Amino acid sequence: MRCRPGFLVALALALYAWMAVSVSPRMGVTADEVVHLTGGYSYWKYNDYRLHPENGTLPMRLAALPLLTMPLRFPPLDTTDWLTSKVDRVGRTFFFGLGNPVDRMLARARLMVALVGAFAVWLTWRWACGLFGPAAGWIALALAVFSPTLLAHGGLATSDLALTACLLAALSVVWRLLHRVTWPRLVLAILACGATFLAKMSGVLLVPLIALLLLARWLRPAPFVLALGRPRWLRRRAAVIAATLGLTGAVAAGSLVVLWAGYGFRYAADNPAVSGRDDLYLSWETILERAPLPMPEPSALAQFSWPRPLPRPTTMTRLIGVLRDHRLLPEAYLWGFAHTYKFSRERPAFLHGDYSRTGWRLFFPAAFLLKTTLPTLVLLAAGALTLIARARAPAGTGRPRWFYRAAPLAFLAGVYGVFAITTHLNIGHRHILPLYPIVFVTASATALWLRGRPRWLTWALGGVLALHAADSLAARPFYLSYFQPLAGGPDRGYRWLVDSSFDWGQGLPDLANWLAAKKARGDATPVHLTYFGADSPRARALDVVRFGDALNDAGARVYPAKIHGGWFAIGATHFQRVYLPVRGPWTPGHEALYRDLMRRLGSAAAYPESDATARTRLLADAEDYELLMFGRLCHYLRDRTPDRVIGGSILLFRLTDAEVDFALHAPWNAFQPYLR
Repeated sequence: MRCRPGFLVALALALYAWMAVSVSPRMGVTADEVVHLTGGYSYWKYNDYRLHPENGTLPMRLAALPLLTMPLRFPPLDTTDWLTSKVDRVGRTFFFGLGNPVDRMLARARLMVALVGAFAVWLTWRWACGLFGPAAGWIALALAVFSPTLLAHGGLATSDLALTACLLAALSVVWRLLHRVTWPRLVLAILACGATFLAKMSGVLLVPLIALLLLARWLRPAPFVLALGRPRWLRRRAAVIAATLGLTGAVAAGSLVVLWAGYGFRYAADNPAVSGRDDLYLSWETILERAPLPMPEPSALAQFSWPRPLPRPTTMTRLIGVLRDHRLLPEAYLWGFAHTYKFSRERPAFLHGDYSRTGWRLFFPAAFLLKTTLPTLVLLAAGALTLIARARAPAGTGRPRWFYRAAPLAFLAGVYGVFAITTHLNIGHRHILPLYPIVFVTASATALWLRGRPRWLTWALGGVLALHAADSLAARPFYLSYFQPLAGGPDRGYRWLVDSSFDWGQGLPDLANWLAAKKARGDATPVHLTYFGADSPRARALDVVRFGDALNDAGARVYPAKIHGGWFAIGATHFQRVYLPVRGPWTPGHEALYRDLMRRLGSAAAYPESDATARTRLLADAEDYELLMFGRLCHYLRDRTPDRVIGGSILLFRLTDAEVDFALHAPWNAFQPYLR
């Protein structure tokens, strides 16, 4: 069945790209965009890969490519931050410290990712149309174009959509290659597989996926066509196995060349012609589990941190060490892979009021149900039931052949699904983005069931797709914060998931507009801001009191912040305290430390000015006390509905002086009802 992309398909792809990038002025700098663009720009500009190597170079290069035509200033290459690969600090200077036009940088970078997203949407349409016919293609296209998930990440300069497109493209072209070999298919397979490895570290899942495709091909008694010159037909299974193994070896070798090309055909992560390197921000000994993570400065709150297990090298870290010792792969790739592996085994996570450092098996299934539109879920169920019914049709009664043709999608769903469920890295719904094209293709199989049915059912299907589009349009411009209505919608999503599933720091432009409107009304009520993300309230000159967000504020400030009645603008991720040492329940231990620090900070005798050590401890205690103040306030507000959600991520509460005083100073017994 031939599916040619016509004008309407091109129009749909253009609509998707426009919807993804047109919201950029309302989307502030999200948490990963600073490091992605800073790293990608340095790759092009200096052929140096020390910054952010734990992410794939391809999406970072693609996003940063249009920045090369801009007259941008980059931080000096002799600073400690550059020499120790502190990408967050280098990125903060690049974005906010040198006068670079951040909004134009983001708009151009996000457009590049939107084009990658349009390619992923096209692949989705092509698979659905090729498997189930043109009507199915239109269903899948409508679902993909208006998907809040694809639109959210198609409008951000990050890597998840690039991995989705590369995985789908690589499996598509390899599957065709395993049936008929031509030079164009071979070259495309090499490029697509190499690009997948460069897209993200989880691109290595392509290896078991291709192994499964080989097994499925060998079990299929179909001839293998070798058409690199005069076509040859191989029919014996042994010959087919030998030919496809050789072909896979050629693709693997070519992919390695592409991988090395992505790092300038150089082993070292740093470019010695540009500058030296003190070390990567975590040493090789630490990243290979041979040494513990560096300990932070001593803090009274450290007693409430999750214990860090002693490092224990694993088979994977030993393998990476061997590859490093023999320089079989680029240093930046190996370090990045080891970093991803290390922190995928233990990372703070949040799910509906619960906290974990090793995640939950239900995290991604729950995230999928919460952040996928109801019409998509309905059509997915209908499409899956249709395919099950067709699969059970007796042989000789028109049993379809497209089950074999859909093997790449089936294997991707199985392997990636198992990987997602078993991983301990539960920080964002975006990590299951590669499954969405499969969801849309499966849902499109509903078209098979509609054949020969009454016409009103087709109109009903159109109505379902219209509801999907309407739900998506209602989420504009903050697709990232989308939650389906049964989950409470975008304004309640923070109770289920945070971080990149809801609050990735995107809300500052809308907060700035709200502050300007408040000032124009003559409202002088103070605003306290607790911001999570990589954007800069300082660079935006927001008239706020920073409170409880030292983790995301490198500037000088007074601790503890002076808190009074007024507005409290709290990033949802910090409201749930996922990455703060005051996460979880407020215990008697927290209360005792809080009261002790309150007494100490109120006594000048505890910190004599002549003692430098005492002054250092004063600052540490003041920071800890502010965090405990913030933790107590969040418990007080936990069951309170925000007055408003700004920018799809910032919860706004208005409190009186009496309420603030109660939240911060109420006796333990009186505060107990807020600690459920």
